[in-house]
Amino acid sequence: MLSKENNELITRVGRGTQMGEVLRRYWTPILLDWELPTPDCDPVRVRILGEDLVAFRDTNGSLGLLANECPHRRVSLYFGRNEEGGLRCVYHGWKFDTTGQCIEMPNEPAASNFAHKVQATAYPVVEAGNVIWAYLGPKDQQPPLPSFDWTVVPDSHRGITKIWQDCNWVQSLEGGIDTSHSSFLHNNNMADKTALRTRSTAPILEVETPTTGSRTVRAGT
Repeated sequence: MLSKENNELITRVGRGTQMGEVLRRYWTPILLDWELPTPDCDPVRVRILGEDLVAFRDTNGSLGLLANECPHRRVSLYFGRNEEGGLRCVYHGWKFDTTGQCIEMPNEPAASNFAHKVQATAYPVVEAGNVIWAYLGPKDQQPPLPSFDWTVVPDSHRGITKIWQDCNWVQSLEGGIDTSHSSFLHNNNMADKTALRTRSTAPILEVETPTTGSRTVRAGT
């Protein structure tokens, strides 16, 4: 069991938290490619690592991921118009490209160059394996692009699904590797449970780390 302090340390992932800064050093899956199917399609809300963002595919098919709030009057860019190479805020018409650069400012005089001085928060986004990935960490520490066996095979050789889990990332991870709960939660045969006294249902998990080598732990202990 974790102490309250350690539980807070490992589950809080907002910007500036210790775990949040660790997770921001990796490419994070945020959407499936069919959620942004075509150029100039409707933008999509994304909440990842405690940040509210908006993803869109511009006229050229390039992906963008911007902070939810327009830097002008903080209106949600989710309601913006995706058109002509950028996402246009519905309030005053400021338009931002996939890098977050403001490229149009209709309520400024034609001779004004103020748009060039406005930059919305934007994050790198890539597609791999029918998944859209984002990197929210420091630019100078960006890791190599996602490249797993399943991301490089033909589309016909993989199946991708998306499941919403209303929990923190630790609970999701623990649920995925906790095979001991299968004998109970996913078993409707009550007679089978009464037989637990005669056979072991506690799995043996082996963990290997670069510093300590492998060690064996028994689930539930």
